[in-house]
Amino acid sequence: MNNKNDLKEKLKTKLKELFQFDYEDLDFGIYRIMNYKREEIEKFIEEDLIEGIKKELELTTEDERKEIEERVIELSSKNGVKKYLEAVQKGDEERIKIYREDFPEKISEYESYKRQLDEIKISEELEKEIYNHIVNFFTRYYDNGDFISKRRYGKNEKYVIPYNGEEVKLYWANYDQYYIKTTEYFRKYSFKTIKGGVKVNFRVVEAEEESGNAKAQEKKYFTLNEKIFDFDDKTKELNIYFEYRAITKEEAKERDWGNKDGNGIKQDKINEVIIEILENEIPQNSAARLIFEKENDKTLIEKHLYKYTKRNTTDYFIHKDLKGFLERELDFYIKNEFLKLDDLQILEESGYFDKLRLYLIGVRAFRKIAFRIIEFLAQIENFQKKLWEKRKFVIDTHYVITLDKIKEFAGEEFLENILDDVLKNTAQLNEWKELFGIEVKNRNDLIEKETLEGVEWKKLPVDTKYFNEEFKWKLLETLTENNNLDNILNGVLIKSENFQALNLLLKKYYEKIQTIYIDPPFNKENEADYLYKVGYKDATWITMLENRLKLGKDALNDKGSIFIRCDYNGNMYVRMLGNKIFGKENFRNEIDIKRNQSLPKTGDVNLIEGTDNLYVFSKSQKFSFKNQLIDKEEPKWVDLGTRPSDKENNTARIVEGISYYPPKYRRWSYSQENIDEMYIKGRLKIENGKIKILLDKTRIGTNWTDISGYATTPIWGFFTENSEILLKRVIETTSDNNDLVLDFFLGSGTTTAVAQKLGRKWLGVEMGEHFWTVVLPRMKKTLYYDKSGISKEKDVKVKYNAKNAGGFFKYHTLEQYEDALENIEFENLNETQQKLLNELSDYFVKYMLEWETKKSKTFLNAAKLKDPFNYKLKIIEDYKPVAVNADIVETFNYLLGINVNKYKILNRNGRKYVYVFGEKEGKKATIVWRNLKELDLEKDKEEIEKTIKDFNPDEIYVNGDAIIEGFRPIEPLFNSLMFEKA
Repeated sequence: MNNKNDLKEKLKTKLKELFQFDYEDLDFGIYRIMNYKREEIEKFIEEDLIEGIKKELELTTEDERKEIEERVIELSSKNGVKKYLEAVQKGDEERIKIYREDFPEKISEYESYKRQLDEIKISEELEKEIYNHIVNFFTRYYDNGDFISKRRYGKNEKYVIPYNGEEVKLYWANYDQYYIKTTEYFRKYSFKTIKGGVKVNFRVVEAEEESGNAKAQEKKYFTLNEKIFDFDDKTKELNIYFEYRAITKEEAKERDWGNKDGNGIKQDKINEVIIEILENEIPQNSAARLIFEKENDKTLIEKHLYKYTKRNTTDYFIHKDLKGFLERELDFYIKNEFLKLDDLQILEESGYFDKLRLYLIGVRAFRKIAFRIIEFLAQIENFQKKLWEKRKFVIDTHYVITLDKIKEFAGEEFLENILDDVLKNTAQLNEWKELFGIEVKNRNDLIEKETLEGVEWKKLPVDTKYFNEEFKWKLLETLTENNNLDNILNGVLIKSENFQALNLLLKKYYEKIQTIYIDPPFNKENEADYLYKVGYKDATWITMLENRLKLGKDALNDKGSIFIRCDYNGNMYVRMLGNKIFGKENFRNEIDIKRNQSLPKTGDVNLIEGTDNLYVFSKSQKFSFKNQLIDKEEPKWVDLGTRPSDKENNTARIVEGISYYPPKYRRWSYSQENIDEMYIKGRLKIENGKIKILLDKTRIGTNWTDISGYATTPIWGFFTENSEILLKRVIETTSDNNDLVLDFFLGSGTTTAVAQKLGRKWLGVEMGEHFWTVVLPRMKKTLYYDKSGISKEKDVKVKYNAKNAGGFFKYHTLEQYEDALENIEFENLNETQQKLLNELSDYFVKYMLEWETKKSKTFLNAAKLKDPFNYKLKIIEDYKPVAVNADIVETFNYLLGINVNKYKILNRNGRKYVYVFGEKEGKKATIVWRNLKELDLEKDKEEIEKTIKDFNPDEIYVNGDAIIEGFRPIEPLFNSLMFEKA
């Protein structure tokens, strides 16, 4: 029996690991959600499952078992039964038959009780076996916080993958999961001491983060900041301050954090020093010393510091269909591990049908109990999946427009009217001084020159983030009075994790993108943005890329193409992944591009890597492609070529009024139009009575090492800054003026800067903090006129120069996954709901999170939307939650997929109205937003109908109640679109 109890405890321990009980004192994110339901989960583990196994096997009580055992012993000692058993033991068939005839009732009673006793013993063994199988089954797929989609077979642990007879199949451990990409998973980390209720916060005050797609050269570690800690006696809150940075070999040697050479640095060694410093610095009489209380064999600070530093250097995944995966694997497990077919056949052939029956009951019990655990786990996983897939709110929206474009789109009078606001705005003036070295003191400093035609304004970019909301709306309304907003915008920048950005953008930009270029972090051990689980580096990287490429594919139009940059660390995966997502038939080219070389190190045994790769895939066979020409090293004059023809005599070409005929059954290679054009350009002449052409150009092939792949002198502080000349070639090969170009691993912003210079529309997504320090300033400089990069090229100077620069773009920040977790709110159950929970044991398993969190703001709380201009969300900034206003108007624009023509903002009787006029799927649409407090519906109707009358929309969307004919209420649509499948 002790063995059975041990198995029970082992099962409970495993389940608590699956439900992350080890993090029960953390009070944020998914841990706060789990802790909110800690009692229900514990009851499920401690009581429901164990009782469920017993119930399924119909085990008797201990008293009943003893009674049956005593009855068997008593009956076996009776004279007739005793002699019968002796005959059975000797195999004496004749005497067995005699005793059965003489003592039928006694023997029958004995055999009945003996059968019950055997069944009890078999049931107990099955119960033990079930405990063991449950532990074994779930252990197979769980790995330090995640379920890994790997299947093992039998004792030899052979992997088996889903396979349908494909010639070649790409499969990996995290095949059916989402990779949660964040700079650091723990934006904040807090826990409470067991005694005294001291709240402990780990705070990162200095975090060295690589810029964009700059590849990390050194691994980073958590160390104490010089501030160390502070403690508030009143609130009992302890803050411990960390830095996250690279450590030099000299520092590692000095502090003994690595080996004698300063290599092999261990975070655990650093943690030991951190704990030692805290012990020395925190006063002996302070309640903060409760962090040194022992829990098992470790102090609280040891336990949490290890979790914190480890958690920040591992990957996390969300399964797309955990329930389906585990149920399929369970059936596979039962057939190959639980059902021992040889044993079943022996039982059947031996006639032990009762044992066979019990064995099958055990299989059924195991399956049913495992299904309950799977259902339980799936609800938690699905909740995280729902938060991940949910389209995120736009947090804020700002616009950047140069002075000359304000004049062009809004008029000279409007520009003159806002100059006072601009000249009084110190933040804006300081930015101009910092970015362009221009000190603006008065109106004249904003003028390039004045002529008879009027004032020529400097191309200084105005950023609405430096101004109030009234200024922004007034600007937008005037700009769009005679212009279509989306048409005059050059591009959009988005500060966000790229999956979330693509997920939100997709409705509006579905099949609208012409060219995608991405330079994702290469698949290396020491990437800045991607830290890999031991043994899952490749699978993590492929998962990250696959999740995002799928969305990128949907954004491409039929003529569109994608360029994916990679090196030897992941090129084999990119090619196969591209084949899988875009189709093998849509693979276009593998292009060699030059990479920066360093001197070989002493002892190197490999050749220096001289190239990276660009993998080009098209969306379909209708792709757009334009041959690019480059200069030949040795130009030469050659005879005009001919081609075979079915006709004996073919058309002549006329040069300088003379007709030149090709040989019989040949035709000239160039049309008369091309001949005339080459003659005008001096690339064709007549020499010795023959037409000669100048061969000074050649088509570009897949060898692009004639140009630099990286910026030779990076000016944006990026070690691997993509060269503008490379992006010029990419964009010109596959797109035309005004086509849309997208980069969702934007890095330093090379793609969007080049797209702007070449007259393309653009979208750029970047999550790093360098969005503010590099990307945004770079694009502002590009609008003003950036002399560097391709600006020096002759053909670019025609399109982009100091005279015709200028531009207009908008930028957003988005809610992120961890922000969504932070905004989860639980609704308290009323008495009826609580009674239902108590009566229906499966209620918690099936509905626990969906029902009780449905009014959370991150899921759109309609009741809180009565004032759409004051919808508050908590956003994690500097590792702390900060309340901000979400941009509900812009969020719904993206969800609906509307192309915005214009805005109109009105104030009527103290109530603000925001009208969005645009087009959706070929129909004219109007969206109306207003505060619903004390709304007079009749006056509201009059106001709305008067304002939208001239636009005459086909569809009208209005928030809250309205009595407008044919209107669609926004709230239910908003909510459904947030969770609509991409």
